[in-house]
Amino acid sequence: MGARYEDVVSIGPQALAGRFLRRFWQPVALTQSLKPKRPLPIRILGEDFTLYRGETGAVHLVAPQCPHRGLSLSVGRVIGDSIECFYHGWTFAADGHCAAQPAEDAQFKKGVCIATYPVHETLGLIFAYLGEGEPPDFPVLNVFEQGRIENRASYRPWPFFAQIENSVDETHFNFVHRRTKFDDIGMNKEMPVLTSEKTAYGMRRMAQRGASVREGHFFMPNWSLSSKYEHDEGWSDHVVWRVPVEDDAHISFTCEIFYQNENERAAFTKAKEAKRTKRRSMPAAIDLMKEIIAGRMHIDDLPADHPDIVLIQDGVACLAQPFRKDRTTEYLGASDRQVVMVRRLWNAELKALDEGRTLTAWHVPRDLKTSRGI
Repeated sequence: MGARYEDVVSIGPQALAGRFLRRFWQPVALTQSLKPKRPLPIRILGEDFTLYRGETGAVHLVAPQCPHRGLSLSVGRVIGDSIECFYHGWTFAADGHCAAQPAEDAQFKKGVCIATYPVHETLGLIFAYLGEGEPPDFPVLNVFEQGRIENRASYRPWPFFAQIENSVDETHFNFVHRRTKFDDIGMNKEMPVLTSEKTAYGMRRMAQRGASVREGHFFMPNWSLSSKYEHDEGWSDHVVWRVPVEDDAHISFTCEIFYQNENERAAFTKAKEAKRTKRRSMPAAIDLMKEIIAGRMHIDDLPADHPDIVLIQDGVACLAQPFRKDRTTEYLGASDRQVVMVRRLWNAELKALDEGRTLTAWHVPRDLKTSRGI
C-alpha cells in the first residue's frame, strides 16, 4: 500500500483525506452558538464559511466573502433568509444568487452568486455537507431518543486522526489514565483482551477485562459511539465526531446521552456547576498540556480530581507524538489491533478514491448499543 494513503492528516479540499471527509455530513457548530440574525464565521476542513439563521428559523451555510470587494459576509446583516454585505449592501438569497445591488444597475447582478451548502440541524448540532453531488442519507441512532442530550464542542490543537486513534485504543486507559475515575471502577486493573470486527458502518470493538466486556462502535469516517463514566454522572452514551479545522487541529463535537431520573438529575446538575466553578479558577487545559510537554511540569503533578484530568492526559498523549509521523516505522502489536483496523479501513477508501473506484457505501443501523461494563 503506497505511503501516500497513510496521509490521513492533510484535510484540504484537494487532499485525499480532505476529499474523503467531504463526502459525509460533518457537524460544524452547536445550535446554541448560532444566534438569530447574527452571522457566524466558520472554519472547518481548512476552509472558511459563513453560517447564519434566517428570519424563518432556517439555517444557511454560504461562502465566506462577498464577491464584490471580498468583505467577510459574517459581518453582514440577515434580511429574511438572505444575507446582506455590510460594505455596499449586495444581498444574496438562500440559494446563493445575488438578489440586490442597491448602487448598481438592475442588470448588473445577473449571474452573480455565491456558493451554498446543504445543512441539517438536529440533536443541538448543525451539520453540513461540503462535498460534490447529493449528500448521503443522514445517519440516525435510536440512542438519541432514549435519554437527555447535552452537547459541547471542544477545540483541540492536534490532528483529528490522532484523536480517533486515541479513542479506539482501549489499552491506553491502563497507562494514560492512571490516578483517575477509571481506577475507581476497576478499568485499569487488568490488561484488556481486544477483539474487533469490520462492519457495514466501520468497526465494532470489544475490550474484555475479566468477566466484563466493554463494547463500542467506530463509524466511518470520523465518529463513534461508546460508553463514558463520570463520578457524579454515572454512565452515559457518548457520540462524538472528530472534525478537522486544519491539518494540526480539530473540533470534537460531542452528543452525550444521560439516563438519570429526576432525583439523580438534581445532584448531577449541582456537581456539574461545581466542576465548572473549579475549572474557572484553574489554568486552561491546553496551557497545562503545553507545560507538561515542555518539561516544566509532569502529568502526575496534576491532582487526580482536576476537572479536565482526562482531557489533559489524552491531549498530552496526542500532542507528544510527531505531527506527521512515518507510521511504517512503528512496532504494532496485539494491543494495537483496533487502531490497525481503523487505519486499514481508511487506507482502503483513500486508495479507491485516488484510483477512481467506487467507495464503500457505509450504512449505520439505528439500533446499535454500547456495553457499559468496565
